[in-house]
Amino acid sequence: MTNKRPNIGGQALIEGVFMRAPDGAAAAARKPDGTIVAKNMKHLIPPERTGILSKPVFRGALNLIDTIKMGFSALNWSAETVEEKKDTKGKKSSRAGMWLANIGAVALAIVLFAWLPLRLSTWIVSIIGPSSGGVEQFYIHIIAGTFRIFAFILYIMAISLMPDIRRVFMYHGAEHQVIHAWEDGSDDLARDAEKQTPLHARCGTSFLMYVMIVTILCYTIIDSLVYLATGVSPAAHWRVLYHLPLIPLVMGVSYEVLKMADKHLDTSALARILSKPGLWLQHLTTKPATPEMLEVAETAAKMALGFDLPPEVEIIEENTE
Repeated sequence: MTNKRPNIGGQALIEGVFMRAPDGAAAAARKPDGTIVAKNMKHLIPPERTGILSKPVFRGALNLIDTIKMGFSALNWSAETVEEKKDTKGKKSSRAGMWLANIGAVALAIVLFAWLPLRLSTWIVSIIGPSSGGVEQFYIHIIAGTFRIFAFILYIMAISLMPDIRRVFMYHGAEHQVIHAWEDGSDDLARDAEKQTPLHARCGTSFLMYVMIVTILCYTIIDSLVYLATGVSPAAHWRVLYHLPLIPLVMGVSYEVLKMADKHLDTSALARILSKPGLWLQHLTTKPATPEMLEVAETAAKMALGFDLPPEVEIIEENTE
């Protein structure tokens, strides 16, 4: 019976949780007065894809793009709901500020996680001494990948010191705990989620770890081909320019690895080994949730799955805005 239940997944929001099921999506948040408000977001689910777009690698890249779009929409909604802004001008200003912050974050991420690791690793390899082109590219990306992983861990550790971020991490734990309860066949998700772990193999944090590992392999091959074609080891800024358009490929491959590992987690030792780094990293990005947080996650999950919600929940139906 448990195996027939549809998979659900989601993400933490500001004082809330977003959940997606095969045929539904919803977000729930707790307002300052303690009321749980839930919004139907089924309209954000893209139509089912066919043909080559439904094939491995392609489906992973597109699914991640869809997930990011839905996640941003849910995050913006939760921020507005929790802050309870009444001034329309203030809302527009807040949205503009959020978009500027997002653009700045992307630019900073490109510098810190793309250009800088490549620049430092190229410099280190040049000091170590000359080597053949393919081996040199491998060394560059091994060192750059190690930099990225350590930089990401330090970043997570730093932001976890912020009280607001710690609460987001607790809602992240609530999402996972409720998903575990659902997968175990529970009908009282909030209650049974209390004894569940906040770690889950099918998590965005684990996905990011896969991306950082697959990046090493993919970009080593690509840069080796560039070296064979030009006879020159590309500078860091040139690598970034042609690496960025290939991110969907890396994401697609990483998605397939994540899905395969999760599918065979109970039967394959290799799958469990592949899942270990992501699960370890989740010790930083998730925290056990309070019962009140689990209620919010349960609300989002049940609305996404099409269940009726209790009358005390304030429901916002889907729209096309």
